[in-house]
Formats: sequence, C-alpha cells, structure tokens
Amino acid sequence: MGIIFSSSRFKAPYNTAPFRLTLWLCDMSLDIDKIILHSLRQGGDGQPHADTRSQTLPPDEAVQGLMVELHRIYNGKGGKGFGFFADPEAAVAELADGEEAPKQPSPAFRIALEQLLDEQTEFVPFSVTVTQMLVKQLVEHALDEQGVLLFAKYNYVGVDYLLIALLEGKESVTVSEALELRHIQYLDIGKLNLVARIDLTEWKTQPDSRRYITFSKGRIGRKLGDFFMDLLGAREGMDAKVQNKGLLQAVEDYCDSRQLEPTERNDYKKQVFKYCTEQASAGEEIEIKELSAELSTKHEGGGELDFYSFIGQEYELEDRFPADRSTLRGLTKFVGSGGGLTLSFEQKLLNSRIFYDPQTDTLTIKGVPPNLKDQLLRQS
Repeated sequence: MGIIFSSSRFKAPYNTAPFRLTLWLCDMSLDIDKIILHSLRQGGDGQPHADTRSQTLPPDEAVQGLMVELHRIYNGKGGKGFGFFADPEAAVAELADGEEAPKQPSPAFRIALEQLLDEQTEFVPFSVTVTQMLVKQLVEHALDEQGVLLFAKYNYVGVDYLLIALLEGKESVTVSEALELRHIQYLDIGKLNLVARIDLTEWKTQPDSRRYITFSKGRIGRKLGDFFMDLLGAREGMDAKVQNKGLLQAVEDYCDSRQLEPTERNDYKKQVFKYCTEQASAGEEIEIKELSAELSTKHEGGGELDFYSFIGQEYELEDRFPADRSTLRGLTKFVGSGGGLTLSFEQKLLNSRIFYDPQTDTLTIKGVPPNLKDQLLRQS
C-alpha cells in the first residue's frame, strides 16, 4: 500500500499533472541536503514510542515534491512562535544579587545540532537522538502525538534550514483503473500542528538574532510552545502579534502627524493593509523599509518625513516580521465583541452610514444590511 500526501492545495498523488507543474516551477529553488522519516506511535503502555529508520531518503521526485509543499505551507502558516537558543550562563549573569536562578533549558539539542554542522556526527544518528529527546518531552508535557516524524536539512534560495515536522497519517479510498475501490494511506501535510524550523544561516551569521527558530503554536496554544522551548533548549523571542500591533499604532500616529483628512487616512491605511496582506499571501514577511518606499511613491510629497524615518526607534519594530492577518484587520475595520454582541464594519463608514454618540454610548446604523434586516423583520 503506497503513501501519498495531501494538503489544502493539492488533493492528488505526487505524479499527477498539476503537481508536476508545481514541482517544475519550485524545485529549482529548493535543494535537499538530507531527509529522513521516523515514526511515532502509542505503545501498549499508553506512552509514545518511536520506530526509527536507518537510512536517509533519496531526493527523488516524490521527496522533492513533499519538501516543496511543506516549505510553501509552513512559510504561509500564521501564528508561528519565534525563539533563539538559550544561553544559561548569560541568564545567570543577569540575575540580581541573591536572586534564585530559574530552571534553565537543556542545551542538548543545540549541542547535537552543532556536532551535526561541524560534521562530528552523521544526519541519521542526529535524527535518532533528537527523536528520543522528542519522545521524552512528549511524555513530560503529556502530549499524545502520533504520525510520521520528518527531519530535513535543505537550502532554499541561499538559506539553510533544518525542519522537524510531525505529519499526520490518514486513510481514505481511491478508485483504481479497473473502477474498483481501494484503501490508501496518505500524509495530511496541510495542518502541520507540530513543526519547528531553524534558520541555520541566520543562526550562524547573526548569533544575536532572537528569531532564527520558528515553531507552530498549534491547537493547544501555550502547551505546544512550552514543548518546543524545552525540546530545543530555547527561549521565546520576537512576538509577531505585538509587532503587528506596533505597526498599526505607528500608522495611526503617522496619519495624525500629517493631519490627514478621513478619506486620505483611510486610503493610506488601505495601502498599508494591501501591502501586508500581499506579503502574507506570498509567504513573505512585512519589511518596514520596503513598505515605507511603497508608501512614499504613492502618498508622500517632497520634504515630508517618510514612514521609516518617522517610526525610528520609538516603536521598537523589527526591520521585518510576519503579517498577522487578524491584527491587520484593524487597519481597515472596526471590530469588537462582548455581551453577546459582535460588530465589524469598514472604518470608512464611520460618520457616513454609522454614527457613534459617546454621550449615550450608542451606535446608529443607516442602511441595515439586507440579510440582517430580513432576520430582524421576521422576529419583530
């Protein structure tokens, strides 16, 4: 019984025409160095156990296609956490006199990775060692995760990465050429609930960076973040949601400083929103200099302070950070909920169709949406 993989974009085996076209477009940019699969299962004692493979996979068409799709999905995945390898000695040095040192993350993963990169160990034993670490952390964090565990060291457009991902195995049925139904197993790579990636190039060239480790926060939130921090011996670094909120505040303040009229303000914020969402859709990050340059060509006249110069150091924004779509909605919409009421409307409608009276704390809506109006009339 063969194994295929599926995502929200491709629901077909790797050898179908749409997938071959995508491979042709993408595989020239992605170069696989080493890749291996292990398996996590629940043992008879109810605890996670690992079955390990002794050889790496050949980088054939199926493997190349899998990695191209995993890279694309992970780049576009929202809500990722960011981190960096902890330095226990530095943490202790920062303690005040008499302050008790907190529990420090284990450096075991970082040491194993350094040995791999220094060619003191091979990729297969490295992956087995980390698999054993992962199983131990799953037990300690009481996480019941099963599936195919993938380790991949690869290069994409000049950047080296190490990817660790747990892929969920599923069963389905297909129709054979003889029009008979057959059971198949496939890897559902569209969710990626448990995945971490290390930007090896950034780690080595920018050791002071606080964001070369990324990981999924997943459906269980804080618990999964703690799991990755303990496994990798890392500390959380940049908070993408905080960065996006800082960007929104900087845009509001910049519009205030230029004393823009409501229409101009809305147009300016729509342009920021358009740039940010296009970057997110392309799997790219928001780059402040690039955003400022784009705004300058469309909105700013001679002699005016550009957006990049305006924010300076005051807003503590990184030069680049991932877009957080839910936060970015605040550029073009007013959104709020509470007490059983949820409201969302375009900011441009304020004082044209929607009016707020702070004295009575009431909203007046002129022109109720037809579908809502119909519901209200049926209940009145």
